[in-house]
Amino acid sequence: MPEQIRIPYYRLDLASFYALRKTWQLFDKTAGCKPLNNPQATILMERKPPPLPGEKAAQANKLEKAKPEPQTGPKSAGTGTAIKKAPPSPTAPVSATNEKAWHPFKVSNDQAKAKQPVEECRTPPPFDMLDLPDAIDKMGFTIAAKLAKRWFNSRKHEIPNGTTYDYPADMVDTKIVSFDFVMKYPKARAKYENLISSGIYGDRAIKVIREKVGRMLASKFAENGIAYSGELDALAHSGLDIQKLHNDFQFQREAVSNLDTLDWSFGLTDLTASLANFAICAAVAEARVHSEKYYNYPKGAAPVYCCQSQVEVTHIYVYARDSYSFSDKPGKKASQYLGHWNRNGVILVPAALASDFAANYGKDVQWGSGPYTQDGFDKPVDILKGMF
Repeated sequence: MPEQIRIPYYRLDLASFYALRKTWQLFDKTAGCKPLNNPQATILMERKPPPLPGEKAAQANKLEKAKPEPQTGPKSAGTGTAIKKAPPSPTAPVSATNEKAWHPFKVSNDQAKAKQPVEECRTPPPFDMLDLPDAIDKMGFTIAAKLAKRWFNSRKHEIPNGTTYDYPADMVDTKIVSFDFVMKYPKARAKYENLISSGIYGDRAIKVIREKVGRMLASKFAENGIAYSGELDALAHSGLDIQKLHNDFQFQREAVSNLDTLDWSFGLTDLTASLANFAICAAVAEARVHSEKYYNYPKGAAPVYCCQSQVEVTHIYVYARDSYSFSDKPGKKASQYLGHWNRNGVILVPAALASDFAANYGKDVQWGSGPYTQDGFDKPVDILKGMF
């Protein structure tokens, strides 16, 4: 009998009959999952997302014009005889609408001799990419599900590499993820507390405040000769544009990594699925400014009109910021691992997770290059208890 390949995996499950909550459990050895070497086992991309605002009216008009005339039944051209629909081919890919269609995958003798993973190599139920938000919701990750749905329902947009970038206004969301939600997670809260207790008072933070606020005051003085004194409202000065506020007044940050978002058992949480690697930032909110004008008289040169200011920051903004992007770093072998999904949830392959964490610390490790290279973590898997 050909050798069967098993890959260990983690799944959110009850540890015992009496367990009160689910934790991430390891299934390995004979309980491991099996890669499906089946060309029909693929993620579908057939379903279209809802139309964007502004496209709905145009599509409605188009459909109205394209309405076919009523017919009694399909007929062949020129004969008037009804056409019978042929049964679906057993070798055709599973339709996105035929959710219960499971087809056996035939394996040749040559494949068996090559020790391919051939045992019950089925085609899993159809899984369209747009099924992902509902699957995330079933895992209990409600915030992550909302973000995913918003992402899938938004227009196409590409972020240029290697540049400081402001997002279009419709790509900025300030409602789905609240700061209270982020603070529910102990390690993220610890990062916040470190930021406000020491990070904002460090030499580097003070230097950045001097540079950024000084640049704003110098610009005012250069434009109209006004030495600004009074209360500074950074958001009002930014025209209520939070991206401009971030660019002009953010002065300190704390990085939150994937590891910081995991629960006590090192399992994924809603914060992991929502933001994963993100930053908690501090920006100037309000400050008192006192400026004085004076002339400087350099030797042998004309007097220079100058301004000197003192700034006291009285209030700051603290916020979580993330780009919510899924692009891999250019030139890197390692790819971001997001798990093996179906309509009911996700399982995680440890080696793929390990290479993803290593990538966060500068190690460029190709996931799937370990002892399971022959299977490939890019394949769908079956946990052999019915699809998970």
